[in-house]
Order: sequence, then structure tokens, then C-alpha cells
Amino acid sequence: MSGSSDGETSPRVPDAGELHQLFRDQDHRFGNVEEWSLQQLNAAAAASPGCYVRVAGILVGAGLHDGQELLLAVASRDGLDRAGVAMTLLHRSPGAQECWLPTDDRELAAVMAAQGWRPSTVDLQMRLPLLRTQQTPLPHGVDLAELTGGEDNVMHAAVHELACEAWDMDSHLQQFLDRYVRPTTYDAGLWVLGRDHVGVCGAAIGQVLQVPDALVGKVATLAVVPRARGRGLAAALLSQLCWRFAARGLLLAQLGVNANNRSGAPTMYRHLGWAQASSRTCWRRGDPGK
Repeated sequence: MSGSSDGETSPRVPDAGELHQLFRDQDHRFGNVEEWSLQQLNAAAAASPGCYVRVAGILVGAGLHDGQELLLAVASRDGLDRAGVAMTLLHRSPGAQECWLPTDDRELAAVMAAQGWRPSTVDLQMRLPLLRTQQTPLPHGVDLAELTGGEDNVMHAAVHELACEAWDMDSHLQQFLDRYVRPTTYDAGLWVLGRDHVGVCGAAIGQVLQVPDALVGKVATLAVVPRARGRGLAAALLSQLCWRFAARGLLLAQLGVNANNRSGAPTMYRHLGWAQASSRTCWRRGDPGK
């Protein structure tokens, strides 16, 4: 074990709950609903050696790899040199190429810039009060398909195919299941699926998350295949999901969206009453030769 300016560093993986709480607290401090999957953090910690900083036995910093992404969190507490902790973690993560951090965390942003990282993609965190939720009608020819339990595996696979088509990307079914089905936040009643004469054509998937002072409805994903676009399906599925959140007594919904989304999604959300609460920035490691 070696020392740092503010504590002791070690490759010993912290308890899962302790690690999860550190990442949750960092996001909550800047207005983000918890984005971190406990399964994701556990898998990253188990797959490759991370670096962890403790002060008086308390975890105050963590840097671990999820592929080429650096998962980085530094606690906020009186007297803690957050910049020094972040520097230690960055120096011990030479293979990482990108890292997401709350945009308003100026301390860590300054460290990233000083170490040659550059800001790139920005995701907006948007919120909607659910007190006056109204349902938008589905477009003609589209109805809702419910998960019933007996054929859920078939429907999960269909939604995975829908997402790949909607986002024009390849992904493995197991990765999709790990992200949306296997977490403890999975709730079949919060999968709002649109179906037309061809099959599943749109999906809004929700989760209920505990934040420090409330339960919040998180829109985990919203996707519509090209053939069903331009008729208001995304807005209809989103309104149905928010209505289901409200029916469970939730007062607030939150979602994340790329600020430069080419579909114009941020504009649609604002038109529907969503307002920006915070944002997250993806930092990418710069070319050391430049």
C-alpha cells in the first residue's frame, strides 16, 4: 500500500454498497439522479484492478475501468484535497480513454484539463414534475403491448432488436439484459411498448430510483424505429410512462439526453414540459503528442 497527500491508496475492492454509495453521492451532489448500476460497478471492479483512496478508513475516491471508460468518483468532504485524490486516481489509470463527470464539478474538470483530457459529449439531465401528467394518444395503427410474464423473454429480445434498429448500432442481447432486465430496478409494469402491424415499434423503459429525499421515476430509455417516426409515438410512449410513474405516487421524473441529439429530442422534451436540471460531460484523453 502506498500513501497519497490525502490518504492511502490500495487495489483492494471496497464493499459493493460502499462503492455504489460513493458514485451515487457524487451524482446527487450535482443534481443527477443516480445513473450507476450496482452490477456495472461490481463487474468493472472484478474485471480489472482499480485504485481506491481511503482517509481514516473511509472510501473517498475510486477509479476503475469498464473497458476503455474510467469510472471516477471523488467524495466531497471538509478538508479533503479532491484535486489531489483525482490526480492519484488518474495517474493509476493510464489505459482509460474516456470518463463521464458532472459538468458543474469544476474541481475535477480543472484536474482533467490539466492532465490533458478534453471535454466532448454533454448529456442533459432533464426533469418533469408529475403532478399534472396527461396522456398523449397513440398514433393511428399503434397499440400497447404489455409484458405478461409468460413471453417476457421473447419481448425482451424484440425490444433489444428495436433498440439496435432505432439507434443504428450493434449490441449483444446479454448486454441489453444486464442493463435493463437483470438490475433490481427492473419492473415489467414500467415497460411501455408500442406495436404496429409489423411488430414492436417503440419502447419507453422506466425505473424507480431512491434519491436522498424521494423516489424518482427515471426514463432509462426511449426508442422508436424509423418506420414509426414522425407521428408522435415517442411523446405518446413517454407520456404513458410518466402517467404510470404518477400512478405509483411519484412526483418527479428524470431522463438523460445528448445535448446534440440529431433527432431533436431535447427540443421535444422541452415542448412537453421537461426542464434541464443538470448535465454530465464526457472527457476524452488527449493525444499526449500534441
